[in-house]
Amino acid sequence: MNTEKLIKLEVIATFDNFPQDIFTTHLKDQHLQSEKTIIEYIQEQLDFPKDDLVKLSLCWICEEQDIIKYKSISDSIYKNNGKYFFDWGGELI
Repeated sequence: MNTEKLIKLEVIATFDNFPQDIFTTHLKDQHLQSEKTIIEYIQEQLDFPKDDLVKLSLCWICEEQDIIKYKSISDSIYKNNGKYFFDWGGELI
């Protein structure tokens, strides 16, 4: 039986030439190792081309102990305010 805890994340992806993509996803431990792995996992789920991506807005639905356990979640919330901006080629700024 798999008892790995999943962390719930609500995502708003804003694009330059496409409508916003709004969805909820669940992240496993392997996706929470760094902010980079979080962003890469989210980009794999986008409905529109990631090279058109302008901004990701993240809303974490988790417990305080998860924020303490994962530096990537803590940094996302407290360092980046859940916002990630991309240049015109879809690269994280």
